[in-house]
Amino acid sequence: MKKKLNPISLIAIVIGFLFSVQEVYTQQIDAPLFSIDGGGTTKQLCVNQNAPNRGAVAKTPSGFGPNTEYILELSDDTGIFSDATTRTLTTFTSSAAIPPNGDIVFPSFPIPTDLRGENYSLRVRVPASNYIGMVRTRVIIYYFDFSEGVTLTGSNIESNTVALCVGESSTLTALPGDFPRYIWSYNGTIITGESSSTLENVTQVGTYKVEVDFGSCNAFYNFDSATVEVIDFNKTTVRINESSPQQFCPSDVKILTTSVTDPGFTYEWFKDGILIPEFDGPSEILPQSNFAGTYTVNVIGTETCSILTDPVEVINLGSDILTQPPPQIMILPTQISLTLEITTNAPLSGSTIEWFRNGISFQGVLPISDPGALSITVTDPGVYSASLFANDVCMDTLETTTEVFEPVGFKTVITNLLNCEEGTGSLGLENLYGITDTGIEVPITTDQYTFFDFEWFLGTQSTGVTETTFSVTEDNIGEIYALEATLRGAAFDTARSNDLTVEFLGNNVVISASPAFIPFGENSTLSVSQSTSYMYEWFRVVDGENELIVDGTTNDGSITGQGTNAIVTDMTGQYFVRITVADCIIDSQPIVISNAAGKSEIIPNIVTPNNDGINDNWLLPPSLFNQQDVEVTIYTSRGQVDYTSVNYQNNWPVENSKSLGQDPLYYYIITKNNSVIRKGSITVMR
Repeated sequence: MKKKLNPISLIAIVIGFLFSVQEVYTQQIDAPLFSIDGGGTTKQLCVNQNAPNRGAVAKTPSGFGPNTEYILELSDDTGIFSDATTRTLTTFTSSAAIPPNGDIVFPSFPIPTDLRGENYSLRVRVPASNYIGMVRTRVIIYYFDFSEGVTLTGSNIESNTVALCVGESSTLTALPGDFPRYIWSYNGTIITGESSSTLENVTQVGTYKVEVDFGSCNAFYNFDSATVEVIDFNKTTVRINESSPQQFCPSDVKILTTSVTDPGFTYEWFKDGILIPEFDGPSEILPQSNFAGTYTVNVIGTETCSILTDPVEVINLGSDILTQPPPQIMILPTQISLTLEITTNAPLSGSTIEWFRNGISFQGVLPISDPGALSITVTDPGVYSASLFANDVCMDTLETTTEVFEPVGFKTVITNLLNCEEGTGSLGLENLYGITDTGIEVPITTDQYTFFDFEWFLGTQSTGVTETTFSVTEDNIGEIYALEATLRGAAFDTARSNDLTVEFLGNNVVISASPAFIPFGENSTLSVSQSTSYMYEWFRVVDGENELIVDGTTNDGSITGQGTNAIVTDMTGQYFVRITVADCIIDSQPIVISNAAGKSEIIPNIVTPNNDGINDNWLLPPSLFNQQDVEVTIYTSRGQVDYTSVNYQNNWPVENSKSLGQDPLYYYIITKNNSVIRKGSITVMR
């Protein structure tokens, strides 16, 4: 039986509903404004890191009850509120009721640091009643941390200037890079049409300036621009400022400086043609001894642009300590003593030496002509130094210091030593360190290796080899070896080295392409074997020249993956990869990638003319074989033409080699319609 609703109850429900609807629709909140330190209100915020907080206020004509939560919401920078972009700036719950025509006051809160724009919208929402107040439109907000300022750089963020080489361009980048608009100028003239944070394809030298456009807040910021000078590096005068020759005594402050001082450039210093690894700045202080020689500096502006200075000769007017002990050395528990010795070219007459241990004279002043004066015997750890007075024109005292340690343990490090030509090599002890009680790693000298027992292991299995080197061949590729070093006659743990996997670079590195051609609108992945020991450099052959690939997008297409074992490209052409491991450098076989199936073809670089019917001749792919417009020329390693013809019939060297293919190495050039399209080498193996 159905129950009938009491008419009085029905009326009560309807009246309650009407009252609830009336309550929702009578609630009102005007469009909010920002407030500053409890003072005036504004719809424009120009905020910096020194005063990042603001409040907000919104009037409510209707009023609200106690314990009501209010949310201050901000739109995206186009003024649109959406589920994805609307953000909450702050929330506020009033414990007391807000009367009609009262203010909803949001306490001070931090303005987000990523707000930049002229067209935000602001509103208040009351979640309890799902009420949204009126919207304040065209709200201007810019946050800028002017303590960081604006910077403008080229490819090297450290550089104060941007170097251009002949035929190259650069991209200038402004930081911070997330403002809506930038103003670029060149030599004082605004560059029209450029408003992003980067200026690409810069090819002209001069002064470039970028200004961050803060819109309505421009008057509030002072650090809104930066400049950079773009120079033609090939026309830059790079020199060592000091004239040649320079003459010094050992005690003089000996500084060489360059005319280019930009910290973003790379400086390679050479003495007598040998790189000085510890010198890497635009100016260097020469050491006390052994500083005489001829100095040059190679200043590198970009990866492809460098200038070598003219040489400057430096002359030592005095004497040198020619050889000396290392600055740190271990005395082993099983050593009776250790000898520290120096050699010098100071005059024997009148020159003296004094040795010290921990600052205390060891044996007094001795003439260097005395037997044994230039060496001491050490039995204990400590800081040992020698003061050598040289009786020459400079009358200087030369110093040398060596700290002697005792070990608490040892560390063994091994490395690959490869023979690139033979495909053989060895694993070898790279360094054996003694560890001090403070964790310092001090190299053990090769003379001290005789105090140790060495043993090579394949995994956990002893190989029986007890030398500091272990010979390997291509048959050992993939095997993992380690070397154990044990100090004889002392209670130290055996020092097991790092694990080392045997790796070789064969002469026949082949690139795999997936897919083998580039379908329309897609790309191909080119790859070779991967190893953490390998360094990869990818090249694309353009007009017969090898161009090092740079990641990015050009007018021709895009390539990514340089420096790894695989690149992804949507550009057709001929590619090869240069792989370096240890001192071995191998170029892969080239691969041609086209936009049609079946056109990716490899030119072999090895033939084996031994009449077994396999690889006897040099076989070109169909696009180059038997083609009237393709000319093939093969040279001996001495530069003599061994074969040349169009319509090549894949029959060299068995049929038409002038040298009968007896040389181990040949070179080829292939032209099509008089343009070089391929070139490389051919190895003949018999």
